[in-house]
Amino acid sequence: MSVGKAMSVPEEMSALRVHAFGELPRLDRVPVPEPGPEDVLVRIAAGVISHHDLTVAGGDFPLRPELPYVPGLEGAGYVVAAGGGVDLERIAVAMPVRIFGGGLGSARSGTWAEYVAVSARAASPVPEGLDLALAAACGSVAATAWAAVLDVGALQPGERVGVTGATGAVGSLAAQLAVLKGAGSVVAWTRSPERAGDFPAEVEIAAPDQALEPVDLLVDTVGGSGLPERLRSVRPGGRAVLVGYTAGTEVHLSIPHLLAGDVSVLPLNMMRRRLPKGLEAELVSDVAAGKLRLAVEVVAREHADAAVARLTSGAVSGRLVLAW
Repeated sequence: MSVGKAMSVPEEMSALRVHAFGELPRLDRVPVPEPGPEDVLVRIAAGVISHHDLTVAGGDFPLRPELPYVPGLEGAGYVVAAGGGVDLERIAVAMPVRIFGGGLGSARSGTWAEYVAVSARAASPVPEGLDLALAAACGSVAATAWAAVLDVGALQPGERVGVTGATGAVGSLAAQLAVLKGAGSVVAWTRSPERAGDFPAEVEIAAPDQALEPVDLLVDTVGGSGLPERLRSVRPGGRAVLVGYTAGTEVHLSIPHLLAGDVSVLPLNMMRRRLPKGLEAELVSDVAAGKLRLAVEVVAREHADAAVARLTSGAVSGRLVLAW
């Protein structure tokens, strides 16, 4: 192990690995990965189970990892080793860190394991006092919500915003950010109004099929066959940002209706989006300070199969996190 500094590390670890696309992962014993010169080795405390992970594991993602592989796009834990080229002023051994990106869960083994080697550039210090499960869960979804509302959605002060799937992780944060950034009013469409307790008082809770005053900006996190009807809730000249597809990946749009509605339909691709430097750290700090709230459900690794099934069926609000 070529490292600049390290703690004691075992030779083997437990890891959940996908052996065939479309199948559930198996709990295996595998060697602990060796960090490269620019990498850190992280002892995982919490690994997120996300829709992105399930898309990759299903074989439907453009990048198909070599089998078997360890899923997990993001997580949090403690640095136990650092390569010789790592800046120890920024990321030090024993430091709690969030890890996200850097090919995790696709180009290289991800966070559904006890240890993961990742580029030091993909690791960020966890703000003091922030629970590691919440630290693992909040970074990418907060950045996605910010991009949907403020970057692609271009929210203007005083506008009316609608959010679908609003008790999901991205939807919930999108509604909260819209309030914080000056929306005139926010309506949150959700099938689970009983789970909307963390919303600011300014957010109006509505059932998915409830007709309300039109919105200037729609943030749609669910997709599916109901999208055309939801587009009719946007004022002429308004915008609809497409973020997710938990209700289905296929949709039939009537071009005459789309032209008549005069709504800009804007897909959000976070892989191509370049966010302002330091934005994600700022958003995580807002979570740590309680300015943004996110529901997190922690599950034991022995219950990973059941957790994956619940996420697939849409029965999860907030984010699922595997405890290691």
